[in-house]
Amino acid sequence: MKTAKTAKTALVPTRRFVGLAFVATAVALAAGFVPGIDAAWLALDALVLAMAGADAVVGRGRRVQAERSAPSIFSVGRANAVTLVLHNRSARALRGTVTDDPLAEAEASGLPGVFEIPPHASASLRYEITPTRRGKQSFGAVTVRYALPLGLLERQERLELSQDVDVYPDVHAARALEMLRRQGREDARLGSLRVRGGDTEFERLRPYQVGDEIRHVDWRASARRTDLVVRQYQAESNQNVVFAIDTGRGMRGESRGITSIDHALAAALLTADVALRGGDRAGLFTFDDKPRSFLRPSGGRSGGRKLTRAAYALDAGLTATDYRSAMVFLKTQVKARSLFVVFTNLLEPRSARDLAAAVKSLMPRHLPLCVLMKDEEVEALATEPVTSEADLLVRAAAGESLAWRDAIVRSLKSSGALVLDARPEEITPLLVKRYLEVKARRLL
Repeated sequence: MKTAKTAKTALVPTRRFVGLAFVATAVALAAGFVPGIDAAWLALDALVLAMAGADAVVGRGRRVQAERSAPSIFSVGRANAVTLVLHNRSARALRGTVTDDPLAEAEASGLPGVFEIPPHASASLRYEITPTRRGKQSFGAVTVRYALPLGLLERQERLELSQDVDVYPDVHAARALEMLRRQGREDARLGSLRVRGGDTEFERLRPYQVGDEIRHVDWRASARRTDLVVRQYQAESNQNVVFAIDTGRGMRGESRGITSIDHALAAALLTADVALRGGDRAGLFTFDDKPRSFLRPSGGRSGGRKLTRAAYALDAGLTATDYRSAMVFLKTQVKARSLFVVFTNLLEPRSARDLAAAVKSLMPRHLPLCVLMKDEEVEALATEPVTSEADLLVRAAAGESLAWRDAIVRSLKSSGALVLDARPEEITPLLVKRYLEVKARRLL
């Protein structure tokens, strides 16, 4: 709980004051044309000024103390609850509004709030804030405004309540698990990597499910139970998964308020968590026009903490991406066969061809998996109805963009690389699913 220590105050005229001042002005104007109302004009002016002065005298002194309760760690794209507690230190009830200076790169809901606090009592207000960027951010001041007794002035107190918080990628597994379930993966187990199909170590018998390979049916056990059962195996462990994240300008784009690089980091960290729980090692590599950072694959809880710390302050820059130099660097750093998960966006045909050539150079020693994020705006433009010549040109350009993009995806797949091509908000559950499939099919 953070408590305000200093305050800046001001007196603000209310609508009542403005209304009375307007009436006084009207009477003053009328005095020039209607004899005998000078005294009324002067009396009205004196009354308004006296009432305002009385409010100003009564309103002296700080009357409100504020505290803010907020988590020290926030997640990108997730609503985080913040509570403001206001303490009335005066002998009369206070009614007014309160607002907060939330994080600069965030969306807030529930502000400003309305309060009514009895004498020497407290009241709380809860609002939600959804960060849109990672990194260190800060809350600012809490501003309260309440009416004074005669209603001509309001007292505004700006309570300094600065507070630093850390914003991390969203790795909330429950959301991804729910999306996996919607896709029919009721058997997904993010806490324990046990996948079917790998002839490594027998784990247990279980009922047959659609998609199981016939070669794993245990016919004798099926005959005894009069129902099909299959052998489930534990996946191999101690394998490398390296997440290679493009931090060039192509990853600065946004989808529903979240940048491409934040979508990539959320998917990478959750998939890494699944891999680490299953006994694999996870590493992180970032690049743009040159290699930027490299975290060697490691396992266990310490490996997860290293990944989270390494991802905390990453951001996309303004440079173009050099895929060739990135993949050359990665091959020199990781010798053992690994799953390289490459996150990037395809901006134009030339860079897309460079990506395809660089990814192909990783094989056959390594298994590359390209995670590409679709542009929903381009897809929408390609299907928009045409009502003018300008619309026709826009639709043609969008269609051409989708065509060369599809050609690159086909080229990557035909070369033996794995490709995940999806909308940014869908890549997290789909990547977890694809990783489980890689383990099940023993592609590593």
